This record gives sequence, structure tokens and C-alpha cells, in this order.
Amino acid sequence: MLYYEDPYLKEAEVEIVKKENNRYLLSDTILYPGGGGQPPDVGYAICGDKRLKIMHLGNLWHEIEGDCNARKIKIEIDWSRRYWFMRAHTAEHAFFRFLQDKGATLGRANFGEESSLVFRGDISLEDILEAEEKTRKLIKDGREVGVFWISKEEVKKYPQLRIRLDRIRENRIRVVKIEGHDISACKGTHVRNLSEIGDFCITHVRLGSVKEVKFVVGDLATQTHYSFSQKLRSISWRYNVTPEKMEKYVENLLEEREKLYNALKDASEKLPFEEEKCREIKLYWLLFYGSNRKILVKRIMELVKEEKSIAVFGDLSSQTIMCAFSKDLHLGDRILSILREQGGKGGGKGNFINGKISPEEFIKKMREELCTS
Repeated sequence: MLYYEDPYLKEAEVEIVKKENNRYLLSDTILYPGGGGQPPDVGYAICGDKRLKIMHLGNLWHEIEGDCNARKIKIEIDWSRRYWFMRAHTAEHAFFRFLQDKGATLGRANFGEESSLVFRGDISLEDILEAEEKTRKLIKDGREVGVFWISKEEVKKYPQLRIRLDRIRENRIRVVKIEGHDISACKGTHVRNLSEIGDFCITHVRLGSVKEVKFVVGDLATQTHYSFSQKLRSISWRYNVTPEKMEKYVENLLEEREKLYNALKDASEKLPFEEEKCREIKLYWLLFYGSNRKILVKRIMELVKEEKSIAVFGDLSSQTIMCAFSKDLHLGDRILSILREQGGKGGGKGNFINGKISPEEFIKKMREELCTS
């Protein structure tokens, strides 16, 4: 295939061997059909004076958006898109080798403007950052990238080969080799030298039993590194914390947040509701700064299990309320009306309503409605 013989071809003339409706069997192609996480190429078929979208479906069968009766056509590829994938795919090979050497097992790769790798293994953030640094050094060194083919029988000659034999059906295996670093079975298109990648930057990391790393390459990688650096310096200067102490600073903040969360949870569970009888209706209400919403919803719903009762919680920090009422009262429309009359917004379902409004004003209006004649 031409896309393997010379992945840098931007256009080529080929023959139409067979046609079935809008499906065309071509003599060759520069369009990669997709695979291994690399999307299929986007291209155009030049048929006479027509420029038609074309996609390689596999096995040299192509789909052309339009009718073409020519014997030969010229294919033009969306080169900037293809070249981005070539650089990103090659960068993945360089980067993931470092993680595999530490025990990572690749699940899948997806290439786009921001590419991603999903894998398993006992890999830390430090391992990932180290692999990023080493990948950038390889790119700067300009390691050569070569491609060759072997048979399944020859696999044992390459003990360092990254390969999943259970996924390979053909006997011929295409191998991509990065000089002095990695050797991997792969069908994708790649650059000839790592220097063409330009730069490499991890943009996001998700840890857990299944891990994910997202990355970008080229000028976008350099810009992202610069952006991260600017944000770190801004935070460092604004809060007078040196980069060396930043991690400890954040750990302390998280620890304090955890303490506050637990204190708020405890308060949400234990703070007593005010209680008063308004005619035949029992009114419960509690005003507080902040809340554990899940706990407070459960508490007010418990309170209104008794007949002719209303329970209101007001968050003074966010100026919001949660209100529940026993089902025998049918107060939904009236409570929503009170919200609107006070300039608030809200909604609800069944016998539960929440809204954005001054809690004090809402409680005051509720007491007026329920407790005065």
C-alpha cells in the first residue's frame, strides 16, 4: 500500500479496478483505513472536474461521495490531519515504552488533537512525569524511526517486541522501531524521526485500577507546558508559596477542607430544627451556613412523614432553601408562588421543592401564611 511505502505522500494517481454503487476498488491508495486507535484518513478523489470526498474502507475498497466514471483518479489527502496523527502515534510509542518497562499494560490508544492512553499497572504520577521528561529528551535527540515486516515465526527473535499476538490474524507483522528505545508491532503511520514530533506534553492523568493519560504534541505541547508554567508561577506569587512548597501547601488545604467537610456533615446531622405549631400545621425550620445536602434532604423528608407538617432548611451562605411538606397538605403550587413573590427561583417534584431565595425572607413569609389569620 502506498500509505505504507511512503506515508509522506500527499497525493497519488490510482486506477479504478471495480465499482459497486458508491464503493470503488482501487489499484492502490495513500489513505490509511484506520486502526490501532488512529482514525481513518480524510481525503478527496479528483474525478475530472469534480472533487469528491473519499474514505478507505479496507482491502482497497473506498467510498466516494458522488459518481465517478473515470478510469483513473487522483487522491489528495488531508495532510495536516494525517501528519498530526503520525506524530502523535509515534510519540505514544516513545512514551509508553517507559511505562511498560515499569509494568504498565496498554489497554487502548486513541489519537486526536488531544490523544489518550488507557492502561493498567502499578504506575505512579512520578512514573508518568518521568516518562514525559524522557520522551521529550528522545524527541530532542532526534531518534530515527524505522519500519520492517516479520512473520509470526520470527517474533521469538525479538524478545523486546511489544506485541499482542492474540490480536493479530495475518502472518505478516509490521514492526515500528525507535532507534535504541522501542520496538512494537503496529499498523499505524509514523514519522521517520522523533524530532518531527516537536514536543510532548501530558495534559491530564486519571489514576485508579484503570489509568488514563492524555497528551498533545508539537506546538500545542509547547504552549501547554508554557501555560502550566504560567499558572504555577501565578499561584506561587499570588499566595507567596514557592514551587518547592506548593505540594505541601495543597496537601494542607485538602486536609483543612476535609476537616471542614466533616464538621459540616456533623452539623447537618445534629443541628436541631426550630419547631412551632401554626394552626393545625407543624412547621420545622433550620437556618445555617452551608450544609451536606444529602443529609439535610433526608432529614426534612423524615420530618414530613407525619401528617400536616412542613420542614424547611435554609443555606445562608448560598441563599437557597429546601422545603418538604407532608403529602396531605398539597402545598406545591403555593410554595412556588411564595418563591416567585419574593423574587426567587425554584422548582421541585412531588412534595419537595428547592429554590434560590433569601432563607430568612422565605421563612418569614411561610410563617405569615401559616401562623396568622
